[in-house]
Amino acid sequence: MKNYVIALAAGALSIATSGCSSFIDINQNPNSLTAVTPDAQLASALATTAANYTGNNPSYNSYASWAAGYWGKTGVVSGYGEELTYNYSSSYYAGLWDGTYDNLEDYAQIQTNGSANGYPYHAAIARIMKVYNFLLLVDEYGDIPYTQALKGLGQTAPTYDKAADIYKDLIVQLTGAIADIKATDATATSTFTPRAVSSEDIVFGGNMLKWRQFANSLKLRILLRESQTNDATLNTYITQQMTALQASVADNGGDFITSDVVAQPGYAQNTGQQNPLYTRYAFTPSGTGATERSYQIPTQFIINQYLNNNDPRVSQLYTMGARLVNGASAAQYVGARPGESNSPAFNAPTESLPTASRFLGANSTAASGGIIKGLNAPTALMLLSEQLFSKAEAETRGLLPGGDTQAKADYLDGIKASFIYFYRAAATTNATINASTLSALTTAGAAGISQYNTFVATTNAGGSNASNPLVSYDAATSNGALGKQAIIIYQKYLAMNSVASVEAWDDYRRSAQPNLSQVASTQSQSPRADKLPTRLFYPLSEVSTNAANVPAGVTQYTKIFWDVVD
Repeated sequence: MKNYVIALAAGALSIATSGCSSFIDINQNPNSLTAVTPDAQLASALATTAANYTGNNPSYNSYASWAAGYWGKTGVVSGYGEELTYNYSSSYYAGLWDGTYDNLEDYAQIQTNGSANGYPYHAAIARIMKVYNFLLLVDEYGDIPYTQALKGLGQTAPTYDKAADIYKDLIVQLTGAIADIKATDATATSTFTPRAVSSEDIVFGGNMLKWRQFANSLKLRILLRESQTNDATLNTYITQQMTALQASVADNGGDFITSDVVAQPGYAQNTGQQNPLYTRYAFTPSGTGATERSYQIPTQFIINQYLNNNDPRVSQLYTMGARLVNGASAAQYVGARPGESNSPAFNAPTESLPTASRFLGANSTAASGGIIKGLNAPTALMLLSEQLFSKAEAETRGLLPGGDTQAKADYLDGIKASFIYFYRAAATTNATINASTLSALTTAGAAGISQYNTFVATTNAGGSNASNPLVSYDAATSNGALGKQAIIIYQKYLAMNSVASVEAWDDYRRSAQPNLSQVASTQSQSPRADKLPTRLFYPLSEVSTNAANVPAGVTQYTKIFWDVVD
């Protein structure tokens, strides 16, 4: 059952809070399609995806924030044994599997009903979002039910498809969705009048060109993920698909996504209606601190990445803690060292130093920038910075045209987009960002650009970023540990921090960048050189009901097919 209830944005559907639950839960039985039309289903499906990705309990973002070294445990809570030892079980983050498949059932119904009943645009959106969700499952579990999935009572024990085969079909589905949108556009005025998409599209507001661009950005995410194997046949396929992607991008108006892709269903300060990340890690609707607000803190590792490079984003992400320096309390950024026996806690009258830094936004109900922006801030589905860094990597590796000249431009724009995102305060909608100039329409965005300009050229006691191989594209060597790909993925890692952590975690697994060996918990039981895990176990719900089809011998150290670089 979905457990997140929202109020739709004005103009979408007028449903009282007491009636939202039944609206959210109408799609539980795929064998009994309801009379609810696709436009009445779309908003809740999109909101559920966003919550599963970023803020729900559990979410892909929270799982990966621990695995990728962004988060550590405070000294005020026990537990978190699986996060610290990587001794996972079939119950660890099991809700990701069930919640994602439940959400996929919604999209399957929207696609089926939309295609049959004059809602082709809704059907195309659902087709794209099915790819988005299946990709999340494959990347964290490997082989999964795919061709026999979403058939309800018609198939209660589906077989598992190979992850590599699913990857190829995801590209087919995205290509098909783009073609569906274009075909509907072409026939809309002559053959039939399709039902328009309006405010129920809480992501793009019915702009189907943006959905086509998003589909292409998903293609790039998929192709880049599987681009570093030693499989010659797969590498040839990647080259062919990158060429086709370039043609599709040109046909779509010359671009991928041009702004952060976010969902805004009408978050408000009511029970079940706040931004899910804020609700889980900041404050409840009554203004009291959320339970998990005091359990997670940044790691010292991630804090140091900003401090060591004179990166002002640190002040937009974390509050100051304190350490004892020469017998006196000194304000510093203080994080956890995963596995340590005495992790820092928070200020209290009886508490000794050091005291930990908090995530900005978790210490005050006032709207802020950073990670936890506010109770009514939209929820991220794909950051523009991810797209720009991915494009830069593909260009510098020769997978897309443009070479180092275009790669450098996209790389710098990726950093700039991250600055804008983290400096931009909470708002009901994100300000529009033009990807060619990356100029924001808000004061907070402008402040981000100003700080970015200082950052890339800063010179002080800490050194000059104009020659820093972790910042300057020109200073990065063409090969080796500080090469072009490494610097791109390093800055992407900093940009995905605790908002889209699963993308950084997947990047690490497929490229071994950045070096995360030092973020592994000292309590790690991993046999790997980096002392980290590589994936999740299949959940108990599958092991107990579909045991004959669940792949045997899988552990948290079994690699996904594209994970070949150590």
